[in-house]
Amino acid sequence: MAHQPALLRRRDLNLPITTAEATQERLQTYLALVDRPLTALLARERLTAVAPGAFTYHSNPYQVLQWEVVPTITLRAGWKGEQLEVRSTSCRLVGLRQGMDSLGITLEAVLRAGERDLGGWAEVGLHSRLITTPIGRRLGTLALEGMLDRIERRVSRGLRNDLGRWLGE
Repeated sequence: MAHQPALLRRRDLNLPITTAEATQERLQTYLALVDRPLTALLARERLTAVAPGAFTYHSNPYQVLQWEVVPTITLRAGWKGEQLEVRSTSCRLVGLRQGMDSLGITLEAVLRAGERDLGGWAEVGLHSRLITTPIGRRLGTLALEGMLDRIERRVSRGLRNDLGRWLGE
């Protein structure tokens, strides 16, 4: 998809942690588990592990004009240089009409442990000829911002809850 025009949106992520057990070393240990924090970020019922650190995720369906589209994304996650890195390796949009399959979505994210927080960033991209028009670009931007909103909610809810359980173990 490198030849397709790209629309990218990036957002910083920060999750303050207030429990006394949350030292930087313990937070790093949690993130280094790779599979556990990733499953905390995604809906478990739509996530399939295909190998350690590799997953297929079937998102909730989206209504795009008259089509119901189900993004299916393959993710690779790993602990590298004291941070959790997550990247999409492929994405299919099941349900689009033929000829619209040149539409691609990418995801890249990083989480690292601080003294009393988890911080990092997430970047989502849309790769398509459709974003060369003003309306296509506006719709693409709205879709990407919605994806980043969902990622932030998952960090502040799912990851926070799982980390709290893990710290209490």
